Amino acid sequence: MSRLTPLEIQKHEFSRKWKGIDPVEVESFLALIAEEMEEHVRSHAGLEARVRALQEENAEHRERERILKDTLVTAQRASEDLRAAAQKEAQLIIQEAHDSSERLTHNTLQRSAEIEKAIHELKLQRTNFRLQLQKMIELFQQVLDFDREEDDKERPLSYLTRKPKGEADTG
Repeated sequence: MSRLTPLEIQKHEFSRKWKGIDPVEVESFLALIAEEMEEHVRSHAGLEARVRALQEENAEHRERERILKDTLVTAQRASEDLRAAAQKEAQLIIQEAHDSSERLTHNTLQRSAEIEKAIHELKLQRTNFRLQLQKMIELFQQVLDFDREEDDKERPLSYLTRKPKGEADTG
């Protein structure tokens, strides 16, 4: 069945019969129906336009929603990637700090051992120097003692003194 338009309703003519329906009343009723139908058609066209507009708007909203979801997923992945990179970098920094502290501790212990060895060697040198100095002092003491003894042993040179002039050597 084809759809009737308001114009078709207005233009439609009925066949006439004897003792039929009042033509003015029929015409008036058809005009009323045509107006109602025209109003419904306009309303229907407006609603269809509104439906299309809402469908387009809905499609735009769905597209925005899809874009937002994609953006959110991308942001979440980026956040996870940043977090993973930060954790990896933190682990590297911690490892470097640990390695550095190990090297520093090793170097410090090695230097400490070298210093202790040097101190020990200096103490040995000091002890040796003290012993040598002690021996030298003892040797000097012996030389001084010997020299005193020699001084004591030596007689005064009084026998070399002059005899008075009147005494002549007889002899």
